[in-house]
Amino acid sequence: MNSIIFSSLFQKNETKKKPSLFIDLPKDLVPLGLIDFCLRLGFESNETDFDLFQPANQSYTMKFLQYTRTFISQDDSTFIIYYESESALSTLLSAIASEGMVDTKTDSPLTYYENLSHLWSAYGTGEKDEAHPQQHISVKMDIQEDLKTNALLKEVCYLALRLGLYATSISLPAITTEERHVTISFKNENESYMKLTAKNAIQISGTKDILPAVVHSIATAKHVSEGGLLGVWEFNEKQVNEAAILLEEQWSDKSEASYMIKALEEEIDKAFEAEIYMTANKKNRDQFKLDLYEKFSNLTTIKVRSAFKTGLYWILEEVLPSVGRRFQKVKIVCKDGVSVDGLEQHNRWIMELYPVDEMIEMQYGIPKEHVQFELSSAQQHVYRVFVDDQLIAELNPLISEVDYVDGQKKAYPTTAGYRLFNKTEQVQENIIFSDRERFYKYYVKELLPRMVKKLKIDTNNINQGQLFPLFDRIEIDFTSSGIEEEIGVQQEANSSFEALYEDLYFNTLDYFHELGRQLVNQPYKAPGGVIPYIHIEQDLYKPIKSDIKVYQWNDKPMTEPVTKRILFNQEGQFETVEMSIGNELKVTEARTFLKHNMKNLVSLVERFKQYSEVKLNYGDISYKGTVIPFFEVTEPITSEYYSGLKKSDEKHTIVFEAGHHPNEVSSTPAILELMEDIVCHYPEILKKINIIIIPLSNPDGYEIMESLTKEHPKWKHHAARFNAVGLEFAHVKFKKSVFGEANVLPLILKKWAPDVIIDDHGIPAREWVQPFAGYACPPIFPVSYTIPSAKIYGIGRYANNETKEVQARNLELVAERVNKIFEGSTFAQENAYWRNRYYKYGTKWDPEKYPIEEMGNINFYRSMEVTPAYSSVSILRYPQWVALDIISEVADEIVYDEELISCVKAHKLFNQAIIEATLSTPVDKNNQSGRYIKKRPIEIR
Repeated sequence: MNSIIFSSLFQKNETKKKPSLFIDLPKDLVPLGLIDFCLRLGFESNETDFDLFQPANQSYTMKFLQYTRTFISQDDSTFIIYYESESALSTLLSAIASEGMVDTKTDSPLTYYENLSHLWSAYGTGEKDEAHPQQHISVKMDIQEDLKTNALLKEVCYLALRLGLYATSISLPAITTEERHVTISFKNENESYMKLTAKNAIQISGTKDILPAVVHSIATAKHVSEGGLLGVWEFNEKQVNEAAILLEEQWSDKSEASYMIKALEEEIDKAFEAEIYMTANKKNRDQFKLDLYEKFSNLTTIKVRSAFKTGLYWILEEVLPSVGRRFQKVKIVCKDGVSVDGLEQHNRWIMELYPVDEMIEMQYGIPKEHVQFELSSAQQHVYRVFVDDQLIAELNPLISEVDYVDGQKKAYPTTAGYRLFNKTEQVQENIIFSDRERFYKYYVKELLPRMVKKLKIDTNNINQGQLFPLFDRIEIDFTSSGIEEEIGVQQEANSSFEALYEDLYFNTLDYFHELGRQLVNQPYKAPGGVIPYIHIEQDLYKPIKSDIKVYQWNDKPMTEPVTKRILFNQEGQFETVEMSIGNELKVTEARTFLKHNMKNLVSLVERFKQYSEVKLNYGDISYKGTVIPFFEVTEPITSEYYSGLKKSDEKHTIVFEAGHHPNEVSSTPAILELMEDIVCHYPEILKKINIIIIPLSNPDGYEIMESLTKEHPKWKHHAARFNAVGLEFAHVKFKKSVFGEANVLPLILKKWAPDVIIDDHGIPAREWVQPFAGYACPPIFPVSYTIPSAKIYGIGRYANNETKEVQARNLELVAERVNKIFEGSTFAQENAYWRNRYYKYGTKWDPEKYPIEEMGNINFYRSMEVTPAYSSVSILRYPQWVALDIISEVADEIVYDEELISCVKAHKLFNQAIIEATLSTPVDKNNQSGRYIKKRPIEIR
């Protein structure tokens, strides 16, 4: 009969489990066994309000009548408990609570309490180092005898109800003399406070009259992550670096045009033909040619070629116009780019021509398929151009040699200078070096070593450059002339300025990777921010200049505030907090506001506050001090308190992370649009699944992007890709660091234990050029992103253990569903277009560096060799319960207007396929020690 209470209150097939019970407890009764009953009641629930002791049209009522025997009966919706004595009633209530319960020993790690803010943490109750779908609560409630009142009992019952809510297994009874993992004791003292007396030991003290109000404040408190008060004072102590200038240097030099003229003035006064190579657009090169004719009467013929993408401009400006007739096909034989010590790949000289075939198609009407490339390791010239099988021209660009930042490899970029000819005989070759190259060499060879000498590098601290940076940031302000022009093909533009930007950014990161390997045997993955501000000068003759500022990291001990004691006022409300920060004790007001930057939050709150399906949470504070929100999108949760773990046991849960790399601009608007679509038009979806959304996981990178796009709105802005200190912060998830952005997904995993994790990303929408890294993506990337391989593609991962078969099958089924949803779409056509481009310029010459894993309508990489394998990848860390872990990649670095809208639609369609696959998968449960628990990992249908 006892168990009928819980079976009546909670229907097995209901996904919302909320107790609708009025406990009509007489004021003269204080049965402590009711605490056990409420702990069990919370355990059976997945959401609850604190209305057990107030009539509020509940479905069931529990009454108490004194009698000669102690037992329970039911009259319709009323449970009547007859009791002989208060002690007997207490025993019966404890027995009801324990009936059918097994003190299950789960493999989930026990939560712990080392801080008072752990009582109600961001993920329920207790701190936990790792996520797990199960949480065991083992608590002992110890109430001092002279405090046992009806009023206090009710509040302690609410405390127990809430503790039980967050548990998937419990130890009963809580009113016991036995040891439990956690002890909460209630003491009669004049001062009202809550104190952490030892690890997993909390004492709540106050007078008999005030203590019920104190316990009520504690039981109803919410963590700051849910918009509550508890822990807000700790958030406000988050370390935000105030950076002072460590080093500032100005540098200037003559322009390459000025160097060119000075060098030509020193040549012998004899008639020559000249080939000039300089970094300028055609208009400026033509003007420079006129200037040379005016200044040097001995130069009989002058050609001024581009020193940037030399082959492309040479073919379009000289070779093909020289043909003088209609033609059908073009073959360009390029020298193999690989050398013994060079970073260049086989297709290095082909890539420098990109997108010559489409530009020929635009200018001459020749189908791009009729423009073909060949590689030759034997030919002397870099380029040989055949038109209709006839050799038309050959060229060797001026090539320089640049040491790569690792001190081992070299790069061979094209550069500025000239060749002089006496008729057909070359009599002089003089490399001047481009503006970019001279500045880059100064920066790498002089500035960076001087900077390193000023850094406080501790080679005994393995966390330096990993969990906190070596320096705050480098700001590189550089001005010169060069090439910046859109070319009318897709999103493409040729920019010598952006090429320098990319080299400065990624090669600086690689410089510190190598420095770390040399000093501490591991790369410095979080050296500091690198922010290039590149300015365009139109005057070829003006000196080039730079102003570089290095901001220092304020090296403070990485200490987390620990709340040891909270004091309450006469009304039982939070008043004062005592917390330790390292060796310092700090006393602060409890009722305070979150002081950190709420950037972009106001508009998000306004946009979604009207929807009962959406709950806003604060995940953490970023390195630069910005609050990072996430949304829980579920069937409306009408209760004040709920358990994400239990909600995930009743329905499948999907996490979408967006804005991880903010220069990948479409993922954030795409996921917010998808969320709004679901809530407004398809809310029935939420009867079957829960959706958790991180709309902008890297706000510091976003702030950098906003700053940089003001001057160059169409560049890729990889300086905004990683976080504020150049760290791919995914690598430090699950580690204690100063980077709060790395903590948000782990928090969600701990709170919700989701089944499916989707990370929406992007790739360059146009060519990525780095002349000083081998005219390729930097070596830190295992595959090439030099041009887009698709409009959108997927990457899937699974663990290589006993769950591999299930997860690999899940991935295959989802990949097929994604492929199907793109069938017949414009995105499938764009994918085919880009796949052909990627193959023609890359895969054909180096399939390992340019991999394609095609499914027809979309590329979907499932090969274990291609997918990321670091330990913070969710499915690799938690293979026993994560069923799918997928990255989507859209060509969106950085796009606007119609192209941005298109990328948003592509992301949404990809994510729609994931949602449909999850919806089609039923919740299967296994009987575990009498409890029905969802089978994990789920098997996608």
